[in-house]
Amino acid sequence: MHTQGHQIPVGLPGTCSTICASGDFETYSEAGFRLTADNKIKGNAADGKGGLPVVGTPVYAEHVSAEVLVFWYDLKDGKGRRPWFPCAPNPLDLFEHIAAGGLFEAWNVTFEFYIWNLVCVRKYGWPPLPLEQCRCVMARARRNSLPAGLDNAAKVLGTLQKNPEGERLIRKLTRPHTPTKNRPAIRWTPATAWPDFEAFYRYGEGDVGAEDAAATRIPDLTPAELASWQLDQRINARGVQVDVAALDAALGILRQTEDKYNAELQTITGGAVKGVGEIAKIQAWMAGRGYHIDNMQKPTVDEAVRAGDAPPDCQRVLEIRQELGAANVKKLRTLKLQVSSDGRLRDQYKWCGADRTGRASAGGVQLQNITAKGPKSQLCCACERYSGQGARCPRCRSDDVAACVDWTVDAVDDAIKDIITGSLDHVERVWGSSITVLCGILRGLFIAREGHKLVCVDYSAVEAVVAACLSRCQWRIEVFSTHGKIYEASAAKATGIPFETILAHKKEHGTHHPARKGVGKIRELAGGYGGWIGAWRNFGADDYFDSDDEIKADVLAWRDESPEIVNMWGGQFVHCGPGKWDYRAELFGLEGAVIEAIRNPGQCFAVQDITYAVHDDVLYCRLPSGRFLHYHRPRLSPTEDKLRRGPAVKITFEGWNSNSQKGAVGWWRMETYGGRLFENVVQATAADLQFDGLAGAESEGYAIVMHTHDEGVAEVPLGFGSPEHLTEIMIRRPSWASWWPIRGAGWQHKRYQKD
Repeated sequence: MHTQGHQIPVGLPGTCSTICASGDFETYSEAGFRLTADNKIKGNAADGKGGLPVVGTPVYAEHVSAEVLVFWYDLKDGKGRRPWFPCAPNPLDLFEHIAAGGLFEAWNVTFEFYIWNLVCVRKYGWPPLPLEQCRCVMARARRNSLPAGLDNAAKVLGTLQKNPEGERLIRKLTRPHTPTKNRPAIRWTPATAWPDFEAFYRYGEGDVGAEDAAATRIPDLTPAELASWQLDQRINARGVQVDVAALDAALGILRQTEDKYNAELQTITGGAVKGVGEIAKIQAWMAGRGYHIDNMQKPTVDEAVRAGDAPPDCQRVLEIRQELGAANVKKLRTLKLQVSSDGRLRDQYKWCGADRTGRASAGGVQLQNITAKGPKSQLCCACERYSGQGARCPRCRSDDVAACVDWTVDAVDDAIKDIITGSLDHVERVWGSSITVLCGILRGLFIAREGHKLVCVDYSAVEAVVAACLSRCQWRIEVFSTHGKIYEASAAKATGIPFETILAHKKEHGTHHPARKGVGKIRELAGGYGGWIGAWRNFGADDYFDSDDEIKADVLAWRDESPEIVNMWGGQFVHCGPGKWDYRAELFGLEGAVIEAIRNPGQCFAVQDITYAVHDDVLYCRLPSGRFLHYHRPRLSPTEDKLRRGPAVKITFEGWNSNSQKGAVGWWRMETYGGRLFENVVQATAADLQFDGLAGAESEGYAIVMHTHDEGVAEVPLGFGSPEHLTEIMIRRPSWASWWPIRGAGWQHKRYQKD
């Protein structure tokens, strides 16, 4: 399955050759802080934090208090770095550079872009800085699988590092502080802390030096990557409209709910616990009642509530903790803090934010992780309104009600109208749990601005399509080329239930066949990247299978059904029939290609549409689109096959671990293998398809405001566009995927929803 040939660096991105002016702002802003009645400065976040990380760059920059302390810049004209202060003449040489179409770059240039345009233009009379003339060194670092933080990137690259004293100076000089007797003002100024400001000015110059040093070592973006990054920046700057009135009402209901149940908690515990956040006190109080719980994390509390073996008062405390501890409802406060003054939420996506794959990730409100679920609902046939499920309609008392299978946008509309009343009693009477309904309306808080609508398209099982096409798994390709119902087809293979019977179930009962979700969806989500028994369990296999042996049998059956995918993982053990694996000396598949590439630097090894090669101690993976993935300092070491089938080779590389659940966050040597390599190329290729589709949508007048890994949401004028037209655009296949059966479907509405 391998081909090898030309020596690299054919097709590899070169080092940056574009001359850009560079710069770095050091600023002050009181955004995200407040002065309390007892004359103390407090952060606005629930955990007491404030400032830039809490409110985000757009809100930070537009705050009335935002100002520049010092700006260092370098025109690369041989004159070196130079400072600008608000009291000094404007930097006309920099203005001339921008006016002539010159480029400006910085580490996280998004911050410089907002400070320039929202602070310097308004307060100091600067000319605007066009987004098209901005370049981001941090984006280049992310694109090359290097750390996003300048400090960490400099350490990995071995370049000039930031001044370690900078963190202390930033904490002291760039944000407000509680006044004291000796310093009645809420901030430090050069008059009250000159030595620190003098050091801070030097720090700013060093920051630009560190950024420039790193920039010389990081390859530039290719034209296609630059276009993708610029699209990301336009989407982030455009933002999405928020229903601020509904958001404020929801926060009011949330405060009432917390007050009500925390008061009940105090009553139950005799004042020993005043709020659900006092975890240690809750555990101590319950221990005093003879009930012990290891921790108060959501899974533990959920299990304890289900078990129901706690004393009645402890059981109620657990229920209150479960109710108020819902993670998604916390997004309401984050959303409020990060909405700009015009009611739009901006700068929520990180281009190439996902390590290894280069997929976009989400920050701030985490738009890629908003629940699509609400309370169990029903529709009253008499008043035609939605409510929580019960024997009667809580609005008109009619018993002519019909239970709803799905949480719909129409139910969200009704729930928001109830929340806007401001009455917790009314919300609980109609919907039951106020927290559940608040979580349920989160998506509906994102709306189209006046005179516009949202048009959305979801790709259909895009990762499964990519996996099938990359591996050439023909029966899966045929599924996606015809009916596209991979979960139903997989369930039929696993259970022996005829495919037609599984399809007919929904027509007869209004819901999917239990086998679709209970086994079909589980095995498709868990199996494609080498998942074993634990992966099946993580996707809910315990609800369908009775034992590990049953799960293991289904894992092996899934692999027997799709040997092309299994062999795409590769290595030294080849699938050669139902449940049979043989060792062979010749390497194959992605794992084998990587091993050969590491053993033979400078040579390319290809598997279908994927090519690996090592150059300058970096393992490059060339995707079908031509984009590269990067694995730094790859190494091989002997090991024993995990299933004890014989000797094997372990692949490791250095990279940034951002997942605290998989070890400490930082730059570490990590292990990879065939299944994970396949996961990387599948997810990366799906991301390429998505951004190609988003770019096509933008070019035809669909202004993208939101996107997830398989979705694009546009805000367009009423009367323009349709889901069908947007789908047609987004599923257009690029030349490198000309035969792939890519599909999609969409909706249009005033409010964002999950179709």
